Amino acid sequence: MSDAPDPDECLFPPCPRCETPVVRITSSGPHSHAASPCGCWLSLADVRALRG
Repeated sequence: MSDAPDPDECLFPPCPRCETPVVRITSSGPHSHAASPCGCWLSLADVRALRG
């Protein structure tokens, strides 16, 4: 049995890189964005799609 959340039951959008639910997005500059908790780097287009 896996501890990973079921994407169909999750309230958070999936990371476009690894499918882990994105709980928070950290931006440290206009072109530096990271998804949490996975840590994947995101483009500005990814960030906009996750917030949309």
